[in-house]
Amino acid sequence: MQIDLRATKKNKIALILSLVLLILLAISSSAYAWLYKDKILPGVYVDNINLGGLSREEARKALLDWQDNFLRQGIRVSLSTAKAGQTEVILPSEVGFSLQVAETAEAAYLIGRKGGLWQRFFSWLTALVKKQEVQPQVDFDKKELQVVIDQLAVVYDQPRVDIRYKIDGTKVSVLTDKQKGLLLDRKRAVELVKTALEKLSAGPVELPFVVDAPTVDPATIDDSLRQAELILNDSLILKYKQKQFVLPPEKIGKWILSAYNGNRLVPQLDKLAISAYVTEIADKINTLPQDLVVEIKDNKVVKFVPPQSGIVLDEGATVNLIVSALLERMNGASEVKEIVLPVVTKKPLVDKTAAELGIRELLGKATTSFASSPPNRVWNIKNGTKFLNGILIPPGEEFSTVKSLGRIDNTTGYLPELVIKGDRTVPEFGGGLCQVSTTLFRAVLDAGLPVTARRNHSYRVSYYETDGDGNYIGPGLDATIYSPQPDFRFRNDTTSTILVIGYVEGDKVTFELYGTSDGRKSEVDGPYTLSTIPPGDPIYAETDTLAPGERKKLESAHPGGSAIATYKVYYPNGEVKEQVFKSYYRPWPERWLIGKAKANNATSTPPTE
Repeated sequence: MQIDLRATKKNKIALILSLVLLILLAISSSAYAWLYKDKILPGVYVDNINLGGLSREEARKALLDWQDNFLRQGIRVSLSTAKAGQTEVILPSEVGFSLQVAETAEAAYLIGRKGGLWQRFFSWLTALVKKQEVQPQVDFDKKELQVVIDQLAVVYDQPRVDIRYKIDGTKVSVLTDKQKGLLLDRKRAVELVKTALEKLSAGPVELPFVVDAPTVDPATIDDSLRQAELILNDSLILKYKQKQFVLPPEKIGKWILSAYNGNRLVPQLDKLAISAYVTEIADKINTLPQDLVVEIKDNKVVKFVPPQSGIVLDEGATVNLIVSALLERMNGASEVKEIVLPVVTKKPLVDKTAAELGIRELLGKATTSFASSPPNRVWNIKNGTKFLNGILIPPGEEFSTVKSLGRIDNTTGYLPELVIKGDRTVPEFGGGLCQVSTTLFRAVLDAGLPVTARRNHSYRVSYYETDGDGNYIGPGLDATIYSPQPDFRFRNDTTSTILVIGYVEGDKVTFELYGTSDGRKSEVDGPYTLSTIPPGDPIYAETDTLAPGERKKLESAHPGGSAIATYKVYYPNGEVKEQVFKSYYRPWPERWLIGKAKANNATSTPPTE
């Protein structure tokens, strides 16, 4: 038997080298582990944040600093397809964005600390030569992101110009000029911004648009004319007991809009305009025999009588009855000429006395001014204040402003304010209600109650940058609401019921909160303006609702920026609770409507006699 001495020698050398390698590996591992004990390995990044060599606490601080900067700067989105060079900023705070700082820092720390020795060693070697990305753990509200994209679409959509109705009194004609439009691809835009949020990218993100092509077949125009004329065939009478309201064809004609069913032009009724009309007649029908009675002397409640039953018009049902009656005329069915108006009885919600409820003294109060507001905004502020006046909040209950205001439409008495949508202005209900929520927010701060949900406006609003006496305080103490969200909410953490009193005097709205004081005191440090961003260039939207070249200003310019306010509550037992309200405002340029020049090929089909 022969022994291969050379092979044996090679095996020994290989064994020795392996042992040396293992020893070196163990030594280097120990040295590496000692060098980066309790620290993140080099080359570990979250987005462009280098966390290498930081402890977990240092990494959390770095991520918090980055989050604050990201919240302040936002995500730049480009809408150059719609308007050359146009950009907007989406503030992460608008969609409830938050970075899970502790979890993200821990994920970075665990790089190179999972798996066996060889796996960890490979991670260590990789960290020396290659950047290792850690996926940040973020949270945001997808529904609110959809709302933000929808708001951008309202401004930048350029709807097609299709065959459409023109109604002059009771005369119906059809305009036949056409033009392609561009619409923001909302679904794709949501996905792109969602990706930017998940990757902590500040952009710019190019938002895509899709072509909106005209669809109406000119051969169907005669039938479209006939349908609109049938709607205008006669008056419609609304009746309640001895009261009667007549809708003449001329009034109905103002409610007819152009809608599209495939390749056909069809009439549609403007529910918002009808709702505004119904709100007007409701004021002539509604009866409230006994309003809430509260007598206050020296900030004490001395008399409390809950509201009594009353009769109110069911405005939502009334709108539906009007729409159904008018649209039925197109079907050649028996024509409805009269509608009996539906009413409902409102009953009081409580019959206890103030003493039984623990309503004894003033806890907090705030006043804001809405001077120079347009009439509909003033109406909505008064109406919203009326709905919150007299509300009782039991101990331990969370109060929701949006829920307490009810449906923000004609069914609760709100009036529409004009807003821009595409190339036309349309009414939208509830403009001005943020004055109500902002004033209530400040009353809550004065009372020392915990705020559970508060969102600043997307852009700065001058109404909310002064105190009750008109003194400038700057941005940062506003609270926006919009059904169903965002909402302003707070909790009654006292041991007694809280009574909300709201009222309007002149051009000021005031909220007072009554209950039983437990001796707590509150203070607000701020608001302080941290940064300011110029509003940017004006935005123009063409419309055929104005004469060619005529301009109508819809929005004033507002600078963007950030602000901070610190809210502290001092309790009798020595406990101190603190809430910090950070506000981020996007720059908001002027927005204008401008009448577009008439197309050379615009024609009109005369009405059928």
